[in-house]
Amino acid sequence: MNAFVPRAFPVVPLLLLLFVGGGWGAVPALARIAVTGGVRPMGYVFWVGVGAALVCWGLCLARGVRPRFSRRHLVYYLLSGCSRILVAGFVMYTVLGHVPAGIVAIVLGTAPLLTFVASVSMRFEKFTFVRGGGVLLGLAGIVLMFGPGVGFDGAAGTGGSGTVGWIALGFLTPLIYACSNITIDRTRPAGEDSVALTAGMFTLVAALALPLSLAMGQFHPLWRDGLSGPEVAMLAHATIIAICFYGLYELIRRTDATFGSQSTYVTTLTGILYGMALLGERPGVGVWAAVGCILCGVALVNSGGKVRRERGGRKVGP
Repeated sequence: MNAFVPRAFPVVPLLLLLFVGGGWGAVPALARIAVTGGVRPMGYVFWVGVGAALVCWGLCLARGVRPRFSRRHLVYYLLSGCSRILVAGFVMYTVLGHVPAGIVAIVLGTAPLLTFVASVSMRFEKFTFVRGGGVLLGLAGIVLMFGPGVGFDGAAGTGGSGTVGWIALGFLTPLIYACSNITIDRTRPAGEDSVALTAGMFTLVAALALPLSLAMGQFHPLWRDGLSGPEVAMLAHATIIAICFYGLYELIRRTDATFGSQSTYVTTLTGILYGMALLGERPGVGVWAAVGCILCGVALVNSGGKVRRERGGRKVGP
């Protein structure tokens, strides 16, 4: 089949987008299980980094590649991934100890707008009405979820549960995601394998998170109480995030930062569904009215996006 389908055929980025967004949708629910079960945020970051690094190193061995740790690569790992996992992750896991996973999934859905605005303001991308309209339509769906009659765990909108401050803090996460998306797109070392880059990034995350978790008194010894629900959720998260980050590197390599950020729209939808399935969260009916806006926004951005040829990094139309 590969002989008849061009490598730049746009169905590949679209499938990658759905895969990455769908996998990441499980993260808020899994992280909430862990942090409300006694795992502290920075200890959680450390073990997720260790687990994801092991998965990625295994993939590297299978593919016959290995990560590099030159100065340029370390800077890339810091800006593209460590900021996202170490800082944004720490913020998200802290917030998840106080608000439902579904609300966090909604907050993450603002990353595409921030990525698009940042890319246009820095002149990395040109504004088009199709892509801009898609981002805004998706954002409208996100905003709609906070309207009257929309709630999680019996709380209407963002009020009534005393979580507004935590939600405001949570917006640091998509802001850092936006910066990470642009960094992945603009500063990727030429000719590097995405699996090798992912393995190197998670190795650095684990190396930095260990002393931080010890200094903050948040290190979580897995051997103390054995593997229970929180620990299993944490290790499942590590496996998912390893594969999804590899997918994100590939997605942005084939397209651009704004298109890659659309995966968070899928994350928003699936994050709500995972919250319902794993945590018993029950969103208000207004959430489902917003789903159409989100999916239409993804479709518009996809139709207005561009796909890179693998050779030479040039872009071609969809």
